[in-house]
Amino acid sequence: MIFIAVMMGFFAETIREGISDRSKGREYIKSFVQDLKSDTANFSYLAAFDKRKAEGLSKMSPCYDTITNSHGTDGCVLPLVQVASYSLNMNFTDGTLQQLKNAGGFRLLTKADRDSIDAYDHEVAAYRNFESTWFQESQNVMRTNFVKLLNFKTLDAMFPDSSQAHIVLPAAYPNNKALINEFFNDLKLYEGANKFQGVMLTKLKIRATMLIRHFEREYGAE
Repeated sequence: MIFIAVMMGFFAETIREGISDRSKGREYIKSFVQDLKSDTANFSYLAAFDKRKAEGLSKMSPCYDTITNSHGTDGCVLPLVQVASYSLNMNFTDGTLQQLKNAGGFRLLTKADRDSIDAYDHEVAAYRNFESTWFQESQNVMRTNFVKLLNFKTLDAMFPDSSQAHIVLPAAYPNNKALINEFFNDLKLYEGANKFQGVMLTKLKIRATMLIRHFEREYGAE
């Protein structure tokens, strides 16, 4: 009888722990869904920003033709660089994901849920790697060659406190065709990086939206 009572107590405790673990797992899922919703809002904002940047960069080819085929003003370079020089980083909301990793929270989830969250995490890691390597490097190279392209008077006029800020000046040396060509090649590569960033953001948003719908359907996580 004592043995049976001990076993029954053990089973009861195991059941209570299972219920508690499932409850904690659901709380993790609900918190993760909120993080995903924050991410999707950021995806949309950054995608809109990149779209405006792409519209500005679409004037690249006509500008190149203007510079290389004539000796007229080459002021079209400056607007291109202005639109390309500024970028936004994607700030992921990953507080819950870090808890799942570092506090052993993954053990409280089903395998299917662990796998789906892990797949999203891998896509996020791939995006962060792209952003810190190809995207950032292409922008740095473009900026460096643009500075080489500028004459001093133009650079001086770009600063708000400059007494020359109101003067419209050519942005480049028209006679340095090799440097101009190199700059536009760099700008074109940056445009490609910007487009690829948009593709990656779209895929991440789709993945995040699918996870949100799945978890809301399965757990009522809102």
